[in-house]
Amino acid sequence: MKLSLRLLLLLPFIFIMVGCPVDDEPVTVEARPYAEVYAEDIAEIEDFMDTHFMTVDADYNVTYTEITGSTPGTPISSRPDLEFKTISKGGVDHKLYFIKLNEGVGSNPTVLDSVFSAYKGYKTDLTVFDSASNPVWFQLQQVIQGWQEIFPGFKTGNSVTDPATGVTTYSDFGAGVMFVPSGLGYYNQAVGNIGSYTPLIFNFKLMKLKYKDHDGDKILSKDEYGGPTSGTPLDSDGDGKPDYGDFDDDNDGLLTKNEIKKPVVTPGVHPGWYAFDAPELDCALGNGKKKHLNPNTGCN
Repeated sequence: MKLSLRLLLLLPFIFIMVGCPVDDEPVTVEARPYAEVYAEDIAEIEDFMDTHFMTVDADYNVTYTEITGSTPGTPISSRPDLEFKTISKGGVDHKLYFIKLNEGVGSNPTVLDSVFSAYKGYKTDLTVFDSASNPVWFQLQQVIQGWQEIFPGFKTGNSVTDPATGVTTYSDFGAGVMFVPSGLGYYNQAVGNIGSYTPLIFNFKLMKLKYKDHDGDKILSKDEYGGPTSGTPLDSDGDGKPDYGDFDDDNDGLLTKNEIKKPVVTPGVHPGWYAFDAPELDCALGNGKKKHLNPNTGCN
C-alpha cells in the first residue's frame, strides 16, 4: 500500500495494518493536551504564512518560497483571499486557514461523498510528504478532519475525454490550499515521515465527485445531510439514527427503499425532498399493517 493511501484513506486513530510496509505503519505517542499542542501548531502555521509567499500557475499548481532580501514577496498572511474556519475539538477552537484559488463550477460534495482529487502535502519546512499529480478517489468520511471541513466548500469542474487517446482533461475545477493543525490531522500519530503533532499544508484540486447512498434507499446521502455545507444530518423519525444510515426513515416497519418509487418534492414531508407513505405509495390494511401499492393495480 502506498503512503498516499495510508495518509488519506484512514481516519486518525483507526488503522489497517495488513499489506502495508513496516515503515508506513503509524506510531502512536502519548497524547498531550489539545490546548498545548494547538498553541504550538498555530504559531508554526502563522510563522510559515508570515515568512513565505505563494506563486500559482494557470493550472492552480502552487509553489511556496521563503521571503528573503533577494526573494521578496507578499506574505501568505497578507493575501486578501486567506480565510479560516473555526473548528472546536478537544475543548479548543482550532483555526483552519485556507485559500480558495478557484471555487469550481460544478457541485459541492458533503462529508458523506467521494471526491476525485489531485493534491500535494507539505510540512512547514517544505518537505513534501505525499502527492498525487493524477487525481485519485477518496471517501471524505475516511480522511483527516481538515479535508472533511474544507472540501465541501469547493465544487467540481468540467472534464473532456479524448476518444482517440482516452486522456481526460479537466477545467474550472475547485482548487485551494489548506493549513491543517495537527489536531485536525494525525495529532499524536507518526505516519511515514510525518511526525506526531505535525501541522500540514495541502494544495488540492477537486475534479469530480460521487454522491453516495449509504443505506441504499434511493435517496442520496447528501439529501439526508441537510445540504453540502451545513453538516446537520436529518433524522425524520427522531430515533437517533441519521436518515442516511436508517433503512426505515419514518419508523413504520417498512424499508424506505420500498416506499420510494420516484422523487416527489413535497414541502413538509422529509424536509422537502421525498414523500414518505404518500397515499399513492402505500395502502392501509384492516389489521393495521400496510402493503406496498402496486402502481398498475392499486390496492387490489
